[in-house]
Amino acid sequence: MEKSLCHYHPAQPATWLCRSCPRHYGDCCTPLNEDAPEDPPTCPLCASRMEFLGAANTAQPFWERIPQFFGYGLQSGPLAFSALIALASLFMPASIILWTLLFSIATKYFYSVIEASSEAQKAAPTLASAFTGAGFSLFFKQLAVFILCFAALWMAASFESEGLYWLVNIGLLLVMPASIIRLALDKTLGAALSPEEVGQVIKAMGWRYLILCAFLFILWQSPNWVTMMLSHGLPKVVLLPIAAFLFTYFAVVMCAMMGYAVFQYQGALGYVIAEEDSHNGFPAAEYLRRRAMAEAEIRIKEGQSQQALETLTVALERTPDDLKLNERFHQLLFNLNARERCLRHLAHYLPLAARANPALAATALLNARKLQPDYMPDDAVACERTAGALLDRHKIREGLSLLRNLHQRFPDYPHIPRAYLLAARGFAEGLGQVEPAQKLLAFVRGRYPQSPLLAEVDALQAILERMASKS
Repeated sequence: MEKSLCHYHPAQPATWLCRSCPRHYGDCCTPLNEDAPEDPPTCPLCASRMEFLGAANTAQPFWERIPQFFGYGLQSGPLAFSALIALASLFMPASIILWTLLFSIATKYFYSVIEASSEAQKAAPTLASAFTGAGFSLFFKQLAVFILCFAALWMAASFESEGLYWLVNIGLLLVMPASIIRLALDKTLGAALSPEEVGQVIKAMGWRYLILCAFLFILWQSPNWVTMMLSHGLPKVVLLPIAAFLFTYFAVVMCAMMGYAVFQYQGALGYVIAEEDSHNGFPAAEYLRRRAMAEAEIRIKEGQSQQALETLTVALERTPDDLKLNERFHQLLFNLNARERCLRHLAHYLPLAARANPALAATALLNARKLQPDYMPDDAVACERTAGALLDRHKIREGLSLLRNLHQRFPDYPHIPRAYLLAARGFAEGLGQVEPAQKLLAFVRGRYPQSPLLAEVDALQAILERMASKS
């Protein structure tokens, strides 16, 4: 089954479907509200409620999770159950009733593993769960399936054709995992024997079903190989419980693999299941911000720029100091060449960005200069920090322009020495101009004799003097 991808982010798997549009959306486009986790998100385009796809497009292929299946069988529940079967094989009397009861319990536990794994539950069923609840009748239903399989083999053997016998034998081996999965999901003998129901499982997995069968066959034979290797050095009283433990452990691993295969191909099988701890919601404020950002991006990709502006405007009215919302709003205004509105917004956005992320402020300033070549922020901190970010980008002249006559434009700004020291470095290191750098240092030394930066001023002055002597 081919996986569906997000319509707007083709690298992301789809988790939601709007049948009205129709559009597939990934988690990237559909944040959830932590305060209303049961409410499905609405389509950003048509506002219709969307259909949850579960993990049908996000599940990791089962053949990439082989170590996890072995680890699944090493949890306390499966290990305790394997130990119980090992002890029963050693001490339980040869009573048909007792052994039938034990097989009923074992079958119930194995099928509960398939069911839990099909729901992507990380914790395996506990030992106590094997003795409580419904499901003991599954043993007799599974026994009926096995009896019918043996009957089919007996009938094939009666034709005295080795080719026919092996054809039936291999066919039954290939169909058996799908029959077991069907019985685990539907709990009915009819489903386990129905060619249509069993065929649905095989069709859902396609050729990958053969990979599942190959892994299951290897796991099925593994206890035999291990027991055979140990049989030459261990007495029967020791070998028997070891073999029983291994058979039980590997059966749990096989059931975990079959259950996860159902989880992986849930879409084709008609199930909707999400992984544990997946697709968690966000607190209200973060949810609203993410939803606005996602909707604006979708609107832009659909060519609906004005609707995107309206979405971001509403979001900014709610949280005016959200940096990401402001940055996205600025970029959209600039790309739309909305000159007046963009410049008005910069009066709020540039100081905000300069304090939180000067690199964004530098980008915004360069954009502003394209709209208005003499644009200058009305905030001293924004001027200084943006200038520093511009100098780091080697935009020397643009950065120095923000620091020119800063003491006159902002006479009460307490960090003039720091700003002019930055400007002096820009002149000296960026432009190689010693004289204006020396003038700035002399200004700082004369106007701010108590500044704690005088040591740095003197150090830079010494460097400038060496530069001047070399030139």
